[in-house]
Amino acid sequence: MKTFEEILVYLKSDEPDQRALGVMIIGKQRLFSGLGWVVRALNDEHSEVRERAAWALDMLNSPITVPALLEALYDPVFGVRSNAAWALVHIAQRTIPHVVVPEVIDVLCDEGCYNARQMAYLILYHIGDESSREAIRLYWRD
Repeated sequence: MKTFEEILVYLKSDEPDQRALGVMIIGKQRLFSGLGWVVRALNDEHSEVRERAAWALDMLNSPITVPALLEALYDPVFGVRSNAAWALVHIAQRTIPHVVVPEVIDVLCDEGCYNARQMAYLILYHIGDESSREAIRLYWRD
């Protein structure tokens, strides 16, 4: 187990692989004290850091990260979008779907970004509750 002070060295590194390692450790150890660092890492200039940050947020499973994860659905890198989508699915399944579903419906209806809409569809499909199925029926246009 790493201490948070040790993890901070990784998070503050100039090397993307070190920052990615830092957010992964936070996720693996479920260090909620590092949640803010992981959310900020979703905006890192390097896609590997963003991808690992979305994965770590999935491990942390905190509903307060929903807005940041929704924004990550618009990332140009598939791995980031995919990890963010799974994090949203798991937050909905582990807590209460209505924390996630209405926001994901907004993404599903956003005609401006097909990749984000596609992820929104997959999120709703995997949540699978009545409101998710209804949203797909009403708003999904391939």
